[in-house]
Amino acid sequence: MKVSTKTIAAYSALAAGLASAQSHTSVVEVPVTAVEPVVRIITHKIPHESCWDERVKVVREGGNHSATPAVLGAVIGGVVGGSVGHNSRYQPIIAGAGALLGSSIGNDISHQRNAQSYYVTERRCEVDYELRDEEQIVGYRVSYQYGDSIYQTETRNSPGATIQLQVNVKPVGQ
Repeated sequence: MKVSTKTIAAYSALAAGLASAQSHTSVVEVPVTAVEPVVRIITHKIPHESCWDERVKVVREGGNHSATPAVLGAVIGGVVGGSVGHNSRYQPIIAGAGALLGSSIGNDISHQRNAQSYYVTERRCEVDYELRDEEQIVGYRVSYQYGDSIYQTETRNSPGATIQLQVNVKPVGQ
């Protein structure tokens, strides 16, 4: 095992501290045996807007709200209903039903003729999201040797070939 000059100086300082029977703190540089990045997965939500043109039918009701088509339909429906049931004892009922049906048909025809429709092009848009994963290094798991043992710690940056340790030496029983 190769021992650096700094390590010998640190051990000498420790021995001197022990001899004086007081607590002593020093910094020593020890070899790194392994470095492993600590990775976290971050998911980004990226919006994408997609737009298209769409043809839309617009129906506009006419301003003419005359009762004439409904009245005319009722008269025609009543006449037709009366002639259909002319030899029946239910002739008034059939004529009334014909008048109601004729009124409804006349009203519907009136609205269809007065309604105007046309097409316009409208711009429609929607937002979709793409999920993108990214690996991000958040630190490093570092293994190092101090004496005859291997220890581990986590650091923000990769330490390189060596790492500094703060060593506190205090005699037992003090």
